[in-house]
Amino acid sequence: MKALVAIKLTYDVNQIKFERDGTPILDSCPKVMGEADKCAVEEAVRLKKKAGAEIMAVTIGSSKEHYRILRDAYAMGVDKSVIVRTENPERLDSLTIAKIIASLNNKLGPFDVIFVGSGASDTHSSVIGPMLASILGYKLLANSDKILFEDGKFIVISTLEDGQYKIATNPPVIITVTSEANEPRIPTIKDILRSKRKPIDEISLENLDVKTKELTLKNLTRYVVPRKRIKIDATENVEEAVDRLLKMLREEGVI
Repeated sequence: MKALVAIKLTYDVNQIKFERDGTPILDSCPKVMGEADKCAVEEAVRLKKKAGAEIMAVTIGSSKEHYRILRDAYAMGVDKSVIVRTENPERLDSLTIAKIIASLNNKLGPFDVIFVGSGASDTHSSVIGPMLASILGYKLLANSDKILFEDGKFIVISTLEDGQYKIATNPPVIITVTSEANEPRIPTIKDILRSKRKPIDEISLENLDVKTKELTLKNLTRYVVPRKRIKIDATENVEEAVDRLLKMLREEGVI
């Protein structure tokens, strides 16, 4: 079995700081592998141990940080890695990203299963998996909170707004992995040192025959929820204050 896991370099959203006008200070913000992507790598490594899968990790970009997260994937247990070299990967739209991964599948695969994070940590986009499934004609197991592989079938449990769903299917399949699916392993020092000696294959975006479409960033500011700062005096009549509070919460649609 061959497995491909796509990982993305994202800003560590927990460490983003902002200017007074709400503009994020991105130059000093660390970049890391996305949280859901780490869980996707973990699921691929578990599949390797259970079913002997050969795992390839892929990322799109050209910076030192892109190479670093591939080293991180190596340290977690993937077998091969490839970087699709291009400048400004953050400006590529989601459909272009999906087409790049699909082209890799056709060029280096086909792969029996492709793992992707269910959503990017920075943009919260959740469309790569469905787009990829549509392009390749693969089945899609989306928003997977738990993933099993039994009797040649992938079985996932997905939590949606109206309940939990248990779905099983045979490969080939696209699986989008949530950040609640598992606890990604922490590599040992030996694993980290070993990862530094492993090769990273390079493919130019021009060699994949994918027409790129770039996004133009118009504005980026922090979303601020305006606070009404209403104070309710409950010193004289607590019941009346509670009733007033409940009425206001209902009017705001909170309850």
